[in-house]
Amino acid sequence: MVKWEIRRIKEIIDNKSFCHFFQPIYELKESKIYGYEALLRCKYFSDPEILFQIARECGFLYELDTCSIHNAITSMGDLQQKLFINVFPSTIVHHSFTQFIKKINLFFQSTEKVVFEINESEKIENIELLKKNIQFLKDEGYKVAVDDFGKGEISLETIVDLNPHYIKVDRSLGQNLYNSGKNQDVIKKLLFLCERTNMKLVLEGIEKKEDLDMAKALGVHYAQGYLLGEPKPMRENTKK
Repeated sequence: MVKWEIRRIKEIIDNKSFCHFFQPIYELKESKIYGYEALLRCKYFSDPEILFQIARECGFLYELDTCSIHNAITSMGDLQQKLFINVFPSTIVHHSFTQFIKKINLFFQSTEKVVFEINESEKIENIELLKKNIQFLKDEGYKVAVDDFGKGEISLETIVDLNPHYIKVDRSLGQNLYNSGKNQDVIKKLLFLCERTNMKLVLEGIEKKEDLDMAKALGVHYAQGYLLGEPKPMRENTKK
């Protein structure tokens, strides 16, 4: 790794050279906003995934991830709805993670408003420690979601083992849902699993009214996508 990349990542973290946009998540039965997902934005990287990948290669993924979590929480202000925040498995199992969580507990009257989304793009190296620290999050009052299911590393068996409160389904299953029998069948099976395990399903990638109508018809609990709202600064989300 070249020195300038290491220096750039450290500067971004130290100076907090990023912000968060917030995309609404809708409860479909009541047709109202249920919460927001915090999405990191950095002027130096058009794709935030590249920023996190370089941070991983430089050995600063934990620092960037926890700094992002802290910024998302403080940017949200007074929590009225749920706040969904991405977190990498390697961050959850880091030796300093539980102490970090105890510090951010001070920001909340009710930690149950915060949902930690386990990023599925990273391979889980220590499932037992991950389960232990997820239970710690639950004991502290936080909710847990598995993010982008169907895209990355996590299997259905792992989901059942982790026992999250939410399963967020990758946008590839939400797009063109209305005319894809295969995608509809997958969603039906996941909803059956949710019913058996007391989880809730969040369907991403809703960009057409036909897909939204199909999601409602299938009984999807929550949905997210550009049709329902684009990511934007929280002050713009809360404008009358």
